[in-house]
Amino acid sequence: KALLEHGLKRSSLLGGFSHPWLFIEEACACEVSSDFKAVFARLVLCKTYNLEEEGKVLSPDEMLYKAVHMVNMSHDAVSSPLDVKLRSLLCFGLNEQVLHLWLETLCSCEEVVSKWYHPWSFVRSPGWVQLKCELRVLASFSFNLSIDWEIVDAQDDSKPIKESIRDMLVKHHLFSWDL
Repeated sequence: KALLEHGLKRSSLLGGFSHPWLFIEEACACEVSSDFKAVFARLVLCKTYNLEEEGKVLSPDEMLYKAVHMVNMSHDAVSSPLDVKLRSLLCFGLNEQVLHLWLETLCSCEEVVSKWYHPWSFVRSPGWVQLKCELRVLASFSFNLSIDWEIVDAQDDSKPIKESIRDMLVKHHLFSWDL
């Protein structure tokens, strides 16, 4: 988040508030706007025939568009903060092993980057290429992170994580004690 916030311009429309998530949404929309019909048709076909479950059919740009849309749909329903949306998107990118490609997509969208970032920012410097190389290493690992872990649901009656762990330890202790 700090890298995406470095050099982020303040929005005059939002009372000086800017967040990397707002940049990501706009950059994603800009990337797919040129061929929106083709991307939308491809996403509909993939959903209809469950192609993304069979193999990675979507391009990284299409996957970014789909991920932003999915995060917005799931998180807006419970009014999640923008930080939670950003972390969920990062989890999605790690799970799909495309986080480094998404960084390239976001930083290569010159029109949107110049609108949101100062010339001295990290995103507008050549430094993002080095970060992309570092993130590429993560693509060799398999992640299975929940993208909705931080969503607060008022109807969720599940125990908090600490209670679940405590119960597990108590059960394990009792099981060990019986032996």
